[in-house]
Amino acid sequence: MLQRVKSSNLRDQVVQQIRTAIIEGRIKPNDHIVEKDLTDQLGVSRTPVREALILLEREGLVCSIPNRGSFVRSFSERAVEQIFSMRVTLENFAAELVVDTLTTTDFAVLEHLIFSQSDAIERDDFNRVRSIDMAFHQYFIEKTDHALLHRTWSELVAQIAALLFLRADAFPDYDEFRAIHDHQAILHAYHARDLNAIRANNVRINKRVADECRQSVGDLHRD
Repeated sequence: MLQRVKSSNLRDQVVQQIRTAIIEGRIKPNDHIVEKDLTDQLGVSRTPVREALILLEREGLVCSIPNRGSFVRSFSERAVEQIFSMRVTLENFAAELVVDTLTTTDFAVLEHLIFSQSDAIERDDFNRVRSIDMAFHQYFIEKTDHALLHRTWSELVAQIAALLFLRADAFPDYDEFRAIHDHQAILHAYHARDLNAIRANNVRINKRVADECRQSVGDLHRD
């Protein structure tokens, strides 16, 4: 399930491996995370595994239960609502900070991300699709000079990624090109320096995606 890691930057490698396995559903919601199993698979001691689990708990992917251990988080419908309401708040705050500062180079980068995402959809490379999707939204966050915003986003992004994978499982025929149209609308509003249009697009998109993810989570709990 997991690959053995190299000796340098052990904790970061362990975090990345476990995070990816959880996001992609290879370690499933409510699964008990057994430290011994992870140390054997990764070829490391328990220390970097324990450090990784602490960080992943902070990111909202793992929950620790006293006297029972660590488990993969199972999202409730209420949690989905909270995650996406926070996401739209962060994205609209970022928009206020950067709407008048984006340059021609920034727009070129964003347009290339949209092109790359469309290409990944055509190639049925859906891991890359979701990676680029998150990169597009994260670009605006990273353009702000706001450390607390960056930190808050970083603690949210893995949860969003996990929910998008759950949505993909629930809706195997989902039209991934909807995200392309969404991103084009956002980029058009940024080109126009139209903060109200940016906010409206962010609200519309996050509401739809939250509804889809909430349905996915609800279906999972009913199974």
